[in-house]
Amino acid sequence: MRYELFAVDRLQDILRLAITMHGETDFKTVPFDVEQTANSVLNMVINNPRGHGVLAYTDDDQVAGMLCGGISNYVFSRGSVANDYAFYVLPEHRGSWAAPRMIKMFSNWARENGATELYIGISSGLFADRTGKLLERSGFDHVGGNYRKHLNA
Repeated sequence: MRYELFAVDRLQDILRLAITMHGETDFKTVPFDVEQTANSVLNMVINNPRGHGVLAYTDDDQVAGMLCGGISNYVFSRGSVANDYAFYVLPEHRGSWAAPRMIKMFSNWARENGATELYIGISSGLFADRTGKLLERSGFDHVGGNYRKHLNA
């Protein structure tokens, strides 16, 4: 595997992963909008100095996964916290080094950019136990859970 930061010239790969992720996860109940997704990625990650995204590629240049997020200020402190926006690995690459290495890269970036904590959520409805174990092996503590209520669906 090789890893590349999100960039405009990789937007097609990011969108392809986003579409696949959307179709596989609990988010499939929400209409997907390619233009909105592209704008969000550009504004929140690529063109944002407080945003970060990494793509995993196979040796034959096929996109395998992504992790992106950003740093924001705490509501209650002058400190800052990093959060993920999207974390996804294609089914055929789950269990590879893609996820752990992207987590490490995101963690290092967050630390280098002043975040005091890093949160990665599991809100996709996919393999919560398996993903939780991966995050714990990567040094994360389990501090809560995600709850959802459908509104106007």
